[in-house]
Amino acid sequence: MSNSNKYQNLHPHNLNFAILGAIASLAMTLSAVGIWETLQPVQAFENTSVITKQKQAEVKVVKIAGTYKTVFTPEFLANAKKQGLASISGLWTIKPNGSFEAIIDATSTSGKKQTIRTTGRVSIKNGKVLSQVETLNGKKPAKLPPTQSYTLLADGKTLQADDQPVKLVKQ
Repeated sequence: MSNSNKYQNLHPHNLNFAILGAIASLAMTLSAVGIWETLQPVQAFENTSVITKQKQAEVKVVKIAGTYKTVFTPEFLANAKKQGLASISGLWTIKPNGSFEAIIDATSTSGKKQTIRTTGRVSIKNGKVLSQVETLNGKKPAKLPPTQSYTLLADGKTLQADDQPVKLVKQ
């Protein structure tokens, strides 16, 4: 099933879950998986190639640090509109230390507004940007969403969420 099709049959009360799912999968979501290893103290017996790899990972996270606008695909937006969503926008801030904050604002066609705030960690592993959500609206979720991977596009400023209808464009 294509990504746009999975949102076509949503009931209005499930739209929030669809948005959160896209965000969660999207970000949930920029992750501690690779960063955790980078932040661990280096033990004396580790060789210099491991230390060099850790420093390279840190440098790469610094390269993607910044503020990003969240951009959903036209298909996702069209399907969301059919389900009662008038608008959706978002901003991501990735810090040089690998932490991130994402804010998504959504407005229903009835005028109801909702803001979703997530925080987490971002890392780079095997050429992929990975994100992991740690908090949702200031609280740790009972079950952490899966790690989301992104591909840095050739323009050097766009992170395309793998298998999700969203991308992050550096401002």
